[in-house]
Amino acid sequence: MKRFSFSNKSDKKKIPSPLLFPIYALIGLLLVIWLYRFHAASTQTDSSYISTQSTAKNQEAAFQSYLKKLFQAQITENTLNLHYTLADPSSADIREYPVTFGIVSSKQESSQLAALENMQNELKKYDSSRMSLSSQITYDILQDSISRSMELAPYYYYNELLSSTGGVQSEYPILLAEYSFRTKKDIDDYLTLLSQYDTLFQQVCAFEKEKAKQDLFMNQRAVDNLISQCQAFIPENSKDSFWEITFKERLDQIKSLSKKEKNDYIRQNQEMLQEHVYPAYHNLIAILKALRKEGKNEQGLCYFKNGKKYYELLVKTTTGSDRSISQLQKMTEEQRDKNLEEFTEITTNLTKNAYHQSSGLLPYQTPEEMLEHLKTQIQTSFPAAPSAHYTVKNVNEKLQEFLSPAFYLTAPMDQFTENCIYINPGNNYNEIELFTTLAHEGYPGHLYQTIYSYSKNLSPIRYLLYHGGYTEGWATYVEMLSYQYAGLDPLISRALMLNQDATLSLYATVDMSVHYDGWTLADTADFLGKYGITETSVISKIYQAVIENPANYLKYYIGYLEFLELKEQAKTYYANDYSELTFHTAVLNMGSAPFYILEKYFVKYYKAAN
Repeated sequence: MKRFSFSNKSDKKKIPSPLLFPIYALIGLLLVIWLYRFHAASTQTDSSYISTQSTAKNQEAAFQSYLKKLFQAQITENTLNLHYTLADPSSADIREYPVTFGIVSSKQESSQLAALENMQNELKKYDSSRMSLSSQITYDILQDSISRSMELAPYYYYNELLSSTGGVQSEYPILLAEYSFRTKKDIDDYLTLLSQYDTLFQQVCAFEKEKAKQDLFMNQRAVDNLISQCQAFIPENSKDSFWEITFKERLDQIKSLSKKEKNDYIRQNQEMLQEHVYPAYHNLIAILKALRKEGKNEQGLCYFKNGKKYYELLVKTTTGSDRSISQLQKMTEEQRDKNLEEFTEITTNLTKNAYHQSSGLLPYQTPEEMLEHLKTQIQTSFPAAPSAHYTVKNVNEKLQEFLSPAFYLTAPMDQFTENCIYINPGNNYNEIELFTTLAHEGYPGHLYQTIYSYSKNLSPIRYLLYHGGYTEGWATYVEMLSYQYAGLDPLISRALMLNQDATLSLYATVDMSVHYDGWTLADTADFLGKYGITETSVISKIYQAVIENPANYLKYYIGYLEFLELKEQAKTYYANDYSELTFHTAVLNMGSAPFYILEKYFVKYYKAAN
């Protein structure tokens, strides 16, 4: 998952940045649309079936049939989603599918809401109390997703498809560059997607024009950042571009290709780039320049009409927390104050050099050694995950400017034994930063959580309903735990963890204060200055990143705090019967979900895991 680094003169500050969870770049925007389409295309078979049958067995069977249709309908809406979710679509009884990026367009608000209301009524025909525990939680999660989509439907154009730190224009090239070629069909599908690249961007441009009409367009600095980035995706010499280099590398994965077939594919790829991909970026640049002065709001969402209400809904959807913004602000501040007090106490008793010379103390020389050490260290506190192979790769040199310091590229659910973590050499990690980042991306973070979840055979639809607070909150939670696994002096590792926790809390506070309370850049500078962050350029970057990606930082930090809250509740409730292993097993077995749903089912899952 994607994170970013800023630094000031005194210390490097690692900041989480927008998600690179590959198949879900547009999920917040498209959720309403795919639910609408599924409802329009579905039949009444299951509903009429259950209306005359009442046994638990029939309820379960009918609901599972419904979920299967829902999964198949959604996963084929976007071929990138399909490819990154299923190595072999036939494993989910998908034999034929359109090759498409999907459609970025809006429906009339009344039509959206009517379709969602009908789906909600459709769900009511199932009696979840007669289903298995796994189906009950899936039912609640799906119902919650529909409810949140209904709430967000009127705010369709408050979404942003373009962002210099994680928009369509930068994430789609990465997903395409990592698009695995397992068969010739994969190559053909890939080339078909490239042929639609300009159409996709035309839809994005139309979306941005409508945002401008509704006075919701981005600020001028965001536009300038995007233009610079788009220009970088248009190579001066196309044969040296990552588009062509990575394509040729992936062709080599299919050993059965003849030399002639390879050359034909290389020629087709070049044609698609010249005729569709590069023109798409030129057109987007032109549209952005034309709209540049349309963005009137240089500050947070609360300065847009109804922006404050939208932010409240966005935070709930993003974090999975049902606490109010003021409660989240208080929760964040109290955690920071507590940690900084402990940090001061610890570092007062350490020499300055002991804390700042934590680098060079770890016995691990490679990322693989760090991951293997982590796998060993977590065995007593985390449930065993299925055996899986992983590869640690360096980010392609041509992509280093656009990619985060590290990320885990999710494995397909039907082939999760092969995994990949990417390290960006341009980030210049010190040892402890690399170690804790690998814990976040690998074990017991994203890679571990993903393969463990796949092994539990949850309903496939669960893997499409992304819950950022759970996913990034878990990875941040275990990243904090990983300091104690590093092998440093316990006081030093504790101090490093407290510093990282407090640092992340600052950005969470800035996010909420900018978008909900209306903080200006000056307000943000005053706040960060109290914590030693004073460099103007760094503060400006932080502020702009928050403006462009509202609530993004919260899925990391608020998700992390919600896991801590759930843990404290479990410790209080179970007292002497509490165990770390049982807690982690319970929350992992439930799978990703909003925290208010996890809390509802936690006791049942904890008992089952004990």
